[in-house]
Amino acid sequence: MADGVRRGRIDTVRPEHDPIRMGRAPRQDRHGGEVYVYRRTGAPCLVCGTAIVTTRHAARKLYWCPRCQRRPAV
Repeated sequence: MADGVRRGRIDTVRPEHDPIRMGRAPRQDRHGGEVYVYRRTGAPCLVCGTAIVTTRHAARKLYWCPRCQRRPAV
């Protein structure tokens, strides 16, 4: 968190998924740094390429990759 405050942005991707390392343009969004799924509905997952999905829960939007973020088996 301290790094994010110092840089004025919160990046939530692992270093190996940095846009420069992956050969893609950095995220252009007024909300800040790199993210895996936030505000990316329908876009391909940056790790596996599966389309990001969104649903509402308790008046909030939830974003996830259905392949990378599967619900654990019970």
